[in-house]
Amino acid sequence: MGSTKTEEVVKWFTMLGILNGFLVLLFTLPILDPSLCIATPPGEFGCVQSMETTWPGTWLLIAYIVFIGVGVLGSFAWAVAYQLRGSIAGRTEAKRIPIWLQIFLFEAGVLGATGMMAAIGYVGGSIVASGGSAVTASAAVAQNIIPPLSSNPTSVLNDMPPIVEALFIGVSLLAQLIGLLNLLTLKKEP
Repeated sequence: MGSTKTEEVVKWFTMLGILNGFLVLLFTLPILDPSLCIATPPGEFGCVQSMETTWPGTWLLIAYIVFIGVGVLGSFAWAVAYQLRGSIAGRTEAKRIPIWLQIFLFEAGVLGATGMMAAIGYVGGSIVASGGSAVTASAAVAQNIIPPLSSNPTSVLNDMPPIVEALFIGVSLLAQLIGLLNLLTLKKEP
């Protein structure tokens, strides 16, 4: 298993933070379309309510904030952690495969979790923003994002978006655990 310097790891996480920062800009663009009823005052452009202030549309706002906090700031935090561990403790050698595993799982977990939150918010919120009820929005979320794996309404597999959301959060948490182990197993340069 090859090794890499912590300076490289810092660079990779910094680049990931910058990439996620550009993604935040792209994720902000739908606000500019008033017909989507995101940040559009009620009564304008056919919007009964503003999507991001009414459940389940609030998941759009939560996804946006989580992506900024974890995807952007979290990437920079990992860069700082590796930089400090390398400069203060003198541990500058990292195992390449666990580092790449951390980076891959981190980004997959963050994008998956926040993407699923945004999908839940958009699908459900667009129904409520156009005058539908929360019950109709919940049914649309359960049926239209990821089709149910069970027709039994009491089964957990009847509402797949929260299950997929939980799986992506688990992937992100696994990446954090791998990152902590990576920090603890850094070696001093021979």
